[in-house]
Amino acid sequence: MSSKRDNSKHGLPALDSGKWVRLDTAEGCVATAARLTLSSRLAAVLYYLPRASSRSDASIEHVHQLRVSTRRVIAVLQLYQDVLPGKLARRMERQMKRIRQVAGVARDLDVLALRYRDSDSRKHKRLVRRLTPLRRKARRSIADLNRALMDKDHLARRVKKLLRSIRCQSQQDLNAFAKMQLARRSQCFFKHAKRDLDRVDELHRFRIQAKRFRYTVELLGDVLPAEIRTRIYPVVCNVQEVLGELHDHSIARERMKRLARRETKSSRARQIRKLAREEGRLMEQAEQRFREWWTPSFSDQLERSVQRILHDAE
Repeated sequence: MSSKRDNSKHGLPALDSGKWVRLDTAEGCVATAARLTLSSRLAAVLYYLPRASSRSDASIEHVHQLRVSTRRVIAVLQLYQDVLPGKLARRMERQMKRIRQVAGVARDLDVLALRYRDSDSRKHKRLVRRLTPLRRKARRSIADLNRALMDKDHLARRVKKLLRSIRCQSQQDLNAFAKMQLARRSQCFFKHAKRDLDRVDELHRFRIQAKRFRYTVELLGDVLPAEIRTRIYPVVCNVQEVLGELHDHSIARERMKRLARRETKSSRARQIRKLAREEGRLMEQAEQRFREWWTPSFSDQLERSVQRILHDAE
């Protein structure tokens, strides 16, 4: 069950932190669906941005939710770009990417610190201490951005202006729109699945496609065939999660390499480089698990299932 929180200060609906979007009140209008979806997704950003700038332990989760919220807004803006006012939508997308970037730095540091926080190892505790000033700096960046955007409700006013400008003028049916978007997104997903996934950079691109596929289903699942949600969606989520674990270890390894280069004591630098190698081994293990599960035959079977579901829905 999704949790709801008050967001009335900005004149937006109560915050619904669930993944799925209710479209039963859109009355088949694509623009109305865009406005309803964008309203709830932007409400999440306005809620989490000030909370993520705090130095409390609770802000760790708020930073995570802030980054997720901005990604979801960007997904909405890209999905409904044909019915949104171009200039206002592009400005909002730039704003969301800016917030996502700042929150992303803080989140990556949080993930790394949490991985070693409860360890009894001295080298792990030393690493966590080395990360502390970097995490504080990242929080200050969020706080600075929060002050700039929340001063005189700057961001909230932009949000309201964008939402007011969306009008239901298109005659396109929402169900037809949803199926078209799903077909387009699934084509991109399976196109990347056929690339050289022996390369780590291609695995990273495939993870991004999985995320976009997932967001499309979450945004339009209310008007898509039920089988997409029950059969296809869990598989796409698993692709993102397994490759996301690989990506997290890759980020951690690179972060530790940078820390080792900055370390003045050679003994401590060696310890950090050792941790970097361990992250590399964990990265290889995640990659191996993915390859054992995601085989070409499994990919082809999944693609045929999606094509069948879309064909049956015509």
